[in-house]
Amino acid sequence: MFRKKVWIGRLLALCLSTSLMVPTAVYATEPVAEATTEDSGPVVVEPPEEQGGNVESETPPTDTEAPTPPEPETPAETETETETETETETKAPDESESEEPETQETQPPESPESEAPEQAANATSNADLLAATKLVIPPFIEDSFRFITIDKVYAIVLSDDVNVYDSCVEDDEPIVVGTLKKGDLCYIIEEIEDSDWIYIESGVVRGFVKTELLLTGEEADTMVSEKGEEDFDFAVALVEPINNRALAYTKTTTQQTVIDKVYAVADGEIVNIYEGKDTESRIVGELTDGALSYIIADAEEDWIFIESNDVRGFVEKDSLIQGETADELVEEAGEENLNQAMELIPIEENKACYYTLTSIKEGVGGNAIRTSMLEFAKQFLGNPYVWGGTSLTNGADCSGFVQSIYAHYGYTLPRVAEDQARHGMQIPIESAAPGDLIFYARNGYVYHVVMYMGEGKVIHASSSTTGIIVSDIDTAHAVWATRIIDDSDTPDVQVTSAMSGVQAYSPATAADVGEFLGEFKLTAYCACSICCGQWADGITASGTAATEGRTIAMAGVPFGTKLIVNGLVFTVEDRGTPYGHIDIFMTDHSRCLQFGVGSAKVYKAK
Repeated sequence: MFRKKVWIGRLLALCLSTSLMVPTAVYATEPVAEATTEDSGPVVVEPPEEQGGNVESETPPTDTEAPTPPEPETPAETETETETETETETKAPDESESEEPETQETQPPESPESEAPEQAANATSNADLLAATKLVIPPFIEDSFRFITIDKVYAIVLSDDVNVYDSCVEDDEPIVVGTLKKGDLCYIIEEIEDSDWIYIESGVVRGFVKTELLLTGEEADTMVSEKGEEDFDFAVALVEPINNRALAYTKTTTQQTVIDKVYAVADGEIVNIYEGKDTESRIVGELTDGALSYIIADAEEDWIFIESNDVRGFVEKDSLIQGETADELVEEAGEENLNQAMELIPIEENKACYYTLTSIKEGVGGNAIRTSMLEFAKQFLGNPYVWGGTSLTNGADCSGFVQSIYAHYGYTLPRVAEDQARHGMQIPIESAAPGDLIFYARNGYVYHVVMYMGEGKVIHASSSTTGIIVSDIDTAHAVWATRIIDDSDTPDVQVTSAMSGVQAYSPATAADVGEFLGEFKLTAYCACSICCGQWADGITASGTAATEGRTIAMAGVPFGTKLIVNGLVFTVEDRGTPYGHIDIFMTDHSRCLQFGVGSAKVYKAK
């Protein structure tokens, strides 16, 4: 596939500072009339890199063009309006003509092919709208004790004798749980909102460090790439991890969390599971004779750390059948037919729970995604509201804001609020969990979308006056919520990528890093006719099938050359981009547009 790039219409690329691939630039183009060609190569038309509008956005209509929604049918509805109501509704004719409608959602449906049912489209009141919508009571969201592995975000310590604390709140009387010296490596787990603290992980130490004491971002990534992660030192623990109250501040870690099953069968009428490695410790659970457990740690010790159901703790070695005999017993009876432990102490009160972060089961991904998604969204507070926009930094409307946030985590949403309201599982407002979307309607028409934060608060692109804000739910106009995030979803690169049809990306190791080639321009393309014209068959110029996570296009180097771009390994398999400009293959055209134009330091892989 000789790659051709033809950029049509006004494009607004999603600008995400913590993008999976690279920070992106926002640009727009007018329709392109010219193209340049290379000998036996594809047509390449480079998009201008100026900031601009979205490919799907229209010029906001004037007040005379925009129909005015009917006024509320009852005085009660009018009386419940408060200052928290956004400026997302179309203004009545008697309001200032100098004002423009605030969102794309205030306009009539753009197409008769709306996903909304016919009776909902004909609704003249919110009661009609709700009557035409079947709301589902969602399942309870489990708050699992199990951890989830996330991608590594590097930070390098800038000073000697840096303390890691178990709290970042002075009133909590924080204690030092570990120390770091200059040049040590740690991983950023979470940046603490409205503070100068970062929650980090380094070796077995987890806790809070002052942001100013760490080198982060691209400079840290470059240092790790050049030196090699395995050559860095990590924090020294001053407190046993199990006694560190900050250990489970988040249920995410860069460490391995899921291990293979190693069977152990209880050998005794009642086998006690203890909180510590002695019989004086509290009993947290019991195994009956023949009950199944899984060895998590210390298989060769006198006290073995096991897991059975959600019970975790220590069992005397002589009370368990292990090895081939245990495997044979499980195979004969069937794993699903064997009893497991009975819980005597709730897992959240069991001090042995986090003796190790590993388990035989995945953690609940949904909760971690929800937490991360809200933290990510909050960094854009105060950024501008732009009608028709989807840029988190340069301006978005309400639906563009949530669409871009969700896209960062691999979820695809429709463009406008009315269609988003019919996407996913429609649930009652009172069932909403943090990260779910809540929709506002007036007179039977959905005009605004917000993201629920919990405790009655929402984050949203509100108006051109306020921009992106946190406010209370507008209960006068909230009609329902939708749930997109499933508890089985996992927030790591491979699974999040799989959600959106993306192949897994291969991270480079220190041993992979070769010659530094310089800083290259980055764009993205797919196998559609817009990007590739007559060569839109998915076959690269090298004759291989284009594969996301592997294929890149660039001239001036042989096919098969492996390059390291932002710490990920790619293979040059396509042509059409001059040397110094890399085009990264993606499976979806909309994400190519979101990727936009960026840059990255590029190394040749060994």
